[in-house]
Amino acid sequence: MRYGATSSGASGVAEAIADTGPILHLHEIGQLSILTSLGPVALPDLVLEELAHRGIDISDFQSAGVEVRSEILDSAQLESILQGTDLPQIQPADIRVFALAKAGEFAQLVLTDDLALRRLLENHGAEVVGSVGVLLRAYKDGRIVRATLDRSVDALLRQSSLHLSRAFRVYLRSLLENLP
Repeated sequence: MRYGATSSGASGVAEAIADTGPILHLHEIGQLSILTSLGPVALPDLVLEELAHRGIDISDFQSAGVEVRSEILDSAQLESILQGTDLPQIQPADIRVFALAKAGEFAQLVLTDDLALRRLLENHGAEVVGSVGVLLRAYKDGRIVRATLDRSVDALLRQSSLHLSRAFRVYLRSLLENLP
């Protein structure tokens, strides 16, 4: 693995690995800075490319105070990491997210809103959260207040490109009602 530039120039192991979805959705609602508590966030090169196509680049992370690490896996590394792994039909960027998680023995938190990737990672013992989970963690850890949580979840549901099933929306509303 080759490490790219980090927003702060720091080095070390990333504490989280992110797929495109949570980064995009949190950016859409103006909550990208919530990721600062996760420490360095590893982003596979293809995730960075997908974000760039949506107008999000390293400067957005820097402005939000989020340290990111670009992770580049060449084909030999990718093949070696994924050897013997049965992968479902997932996108190339998601394959790289999975490969980074596997290379780290699934010890790092993984951020994704993709259900197929989430199931694959959880089946391998990884801890996975999506955009909503990132907001809930921030609230439970005292990093955001209840009003910010409510506004942010409403924004995710109404303004972002995050697609949630009707059943999950009902579950989420019930969950929020029962939080202190």
